[in-house]
Amino acid sequence: MTYAKVLTLTPNRIDEDIIQEMKNLGIEDGEILETNQVVSYFCYVNRTALGLGVTNEGETLGLSPADKNDPENWTHI
Repeated sequence: MTYAKVLTLTPNRIDEDIIQEMKNLGIEDGEILETNQVVSYFCYVNRTALGLGVTNEGETLGLSPADKNDPENWTHI
């Protein structure tokens, strides 16, 4: 979680020591890479949406895009 927070708020502070700390805890390179990719992607997407003024106001997240009128329909086909 610390890595994700630092990567999100102050990415220029990521250094070898932070990576080594995770490895010392038993986190493998692939897991570090996957965490980096997920955190970076969400930062990118959120900044893109917020920068365009996109909101979810009035939306119930998770509803079927094809049938937003039925709160019981969670299909995404």
